[in-house]
Amino acid sequence: MRLRNFRYFLVVAEEKSFTRAATRVHIEPSPLSRAIKELEAHFGVQLLNRSKGRIRLTWAGEVFRDEAQRILAFLDSAQTRVKSASQGYRGQLRIGLSDNLAQPNLTKLLALSREEEPQTEVRIAEMTTREMLQAIRLDQIDAGFTIDAEAMNDSLKTVVWMERPVIVVPARHPLLALERVPLREAQRYPLILYHPERCAAGHKVISQWLHSSPCPALTVAEYVSGHEPMLMLVAAGYGIGIGLASQTAIYNHPEVVVRPVHDENLQVSTFIAVSDDRPISPELERFIKRACQIGETGIHTYSG
Repeated sequence: MRLRNFRYFLVVAEEKSFTRAATRVHIEPSPLSRAIKELEAHFGVQLLNRSKGRIRLTWAGEVFRDEAQRILAFLDSAQTRVKSASQGYRGQLRIGLSDNLAQPNLTKLLALSREEEPQTEVRIAEMTTREMLQAIRLDQIDAGFTIDAEAMNDSLKTVVWMERPVIVVPARHPLLALERVPLREAQRYPLILYHPERCAAGHKVISQWLHSSPCPALTVAEYVSGHEPMLMLVAAGYGIGIGLASQTAIYNHPEVVVRPVHDENLQVSTFIAVSDDRPISPELERFIKRACQIGETGIHTYSG
């Protein structure tokens, strides 16, 4: 078997089209189709149903897709670890990061880890929460940061820090008359919110807050993929934004003012999630303890 055929199959399985898949892997559709047939001949099973120009995975194809992802992830990890070892590292942590959670606490954590354990390489990969769940399951990452606890129900989760929401307001806006803005007041204006797919966890958390303080005239002016485009649109006068205090603190904009939310019961937890069926390495255990120390949460771990 050729490993490139594994990669070809995964692209075909994702695109559901030989033409689109061939464009992605830069070969013609015919040799791509032959590569898949080679896999089918090797295993003696049909991996794809080809009917009237439509491609669907058979059950065997779905199983092979999961196994191919696992095999390629293992080989990629082996290559990375060998390269890291050649550079003097004795350990490695692969950390997933969802919903643009590159916040000050995480910066402190990475800096502290480099200071206390320089022999352990920490690699960061940005991904959606859904991708993170799959990456943990396939052992592509060791742990992941997220604010969506529900999406990670198959993982072991530890609360590392908590924070409150803020309202992002254009300069010279009526809400600036308030030192702390009630969420219900913010909902009277067009809102700029996180995108439901590209920033799914942030969207879910903000939506739950909005539903807890319903307003009949809720208007969404725009959905954004992160905090920086939110601030840009707020500064341009498209609406007001609702975000996390730590994220908005990263970016300074002269035409934007940040106000805390008045509602005291609104807060969000950041979790670090790991697999619940694999042992935690000593390096990862120390990494999680550092995160809890930075967040001053103590260690509170639970599954499901």
